[in-house]
Amino acid sequence: MNLTNPIYHNEDAARAHLEALRWPSGMNCPLCGCMEKISPVKMMNKAIEAKPATAKRPAIEAKPAVEVKGYYHCGDCRKKFTVRTGTIYERSHIALHKWVLATQLLCSSKKGMSAHQLHRMLGVTYKSAWFMAHRIRESMIEVNPDPMGGEGKHVQADETYIGQKKEKATVTTSGRPFTKGGKGRGAVNKMAVISLVSEGKSRTFHVDRADAATVASIIKENVALE
Repeated sequence: MNLTNPIYHNEDAARAHLEALRWPSGMNCPLCGCMEKISPVKMMNKAIEAKPATAKRPAIEAKPAVEVKGYYHCGDCRKKFTVRTGTIYERSHIALHKWVLATQLLCSSKKGMSAHQLHRMLGVTYKSAWFMAHRIRESMIEVNPDPMGGEGKHVQADETYIGQKKEKATVTTSGRPFTKGGKGRGAVNKMAVISLVSEGKSRTFHVDRADAATVASIIKENVALE
């Protein structure tokens, strides 16, 4: 990863990079699929008028209308679109080059990256960084994933306990009631999580109890038993 690459700092470079990735064989309309009647459109943002400072806000400087590049018109459905249309970047006011950098950072970081780290590195608010991180992670979800393993591949299954349950448990993780009147220690009052890992991919499941029957059911549904 080269952080000096213009696609992480320049809006035009980031847009051209995404257009080349999305339309390697020629641009097509993401709304109707047309490829023959695509033409660039000259779009202008609104001019900003100067306003004096008030008790609630600072003064606003006047700014002229500036051309916004990257808009295209489809002659078939007669609608405008950009490279953002139909993607996780759509309807976002965050600069495209910051989206590209955030996506690269989250995908290349071995242990992931927190929203606070993105907030510091991208120069956006924490709220925006949180929003970006959730959108990027949501796009990584497989809609109809194939079974894991198969063809000699190994699948590892493990369990862990995190956080705290809303209600205190009255029985142990195996289902037996407490006999000494204690509140239970270790994994008793924590949320159970089961994970399957194979070939660099993982699937995680939040379950009520990580007993043998639950683990066996998850393995049967998600692992190719061949």
